[in-house]
Amino acid sequence: MAEENNRWRIFLFGVLLGGVIGSVLTFLVADKVRRQLRERGIDISGKLDEVVATIREKGDEFLSRAREVVKEAVKEGKEVRSELEKRFKKEE
Repeated sequence: MAEENNRWRIFLFGVLLGGVIGSVLTFLVADKVRRQLRERGIDISGKLDEVVATIREKGDEFLSRAREVVKEAVKEGKEVRSELEKRFKKEE
């Protein structure tokens, strides 16, 4: 039992240590990549603005199309409901 608890402690310590090391390395690498991009003259914020604009445009198109589809589905649903009501009234 004590050996099993010891294994869990070692495992958790390893996970914690790995997380810390991974975080530190991420910050170091991210800073290096950021510097390299600046040296090459690549403007990340400008690219992000373009991506956001494209996403908004496509999102608006999708939303417009989705509204059309939903309106058509509601219209067809009302027609089917009306047909069913007529059939059921005839049967009574």
